Amino acid sequence: MELFRTDGHLTDEGLRALIDGTLDEMQRLEAAEHLSFCDDCLLRYTQRMDGAALAQPPQPLRESVLARIRRRAVAIFFNRYAAAGAAACLALALWGTGVFSALQPQRAPRTAQPPATTLTVTARVGTFLESSADAVQQAIEQWIARAGGAHS
Repeated sequence: MELFRTDGHLTDEGLRALIDGTLDEMQRLEAAEHLSFCDDCLLRYTQRMDGAALAQPPQPLRESVLARIRRRAVAIFFNRYAAAGAAACLALALWGTGVFSALQPQRAPRTAQPPATTLTVTARVGTFLESSADAVQQAIEQWIARAGGAHS
């Protein structure tokens, strides 16, 4: 029996043998490889397979797959959110009972003290500039003293 025609396509006998399952292992692999890239032969093969019985699973898979997906979604929900929710509830319960405030040292209440002197903004700026000028002057004098001592 010839599996391929002279133009490289599968013969009708080869397609029939492939469908019937009478090809040996090497011929079946050659035919499968040819069907993977030849659209014409694949179309002829599927047209011949149209009447053939397809294998059915022993039980429907849809319900069991959907049930597994639901179980997994519930498990993911509880793994992610239940632990965070429990931790938040525990923190709120501890906070509400005052456990955290009992851990802090008790302080005497402070009373508001009025400022010693009230200065205007211009007076504050003037004081800042005077102290800055004094600090710069002292830094320059120290630098000159060091530089003069280094040259002696």
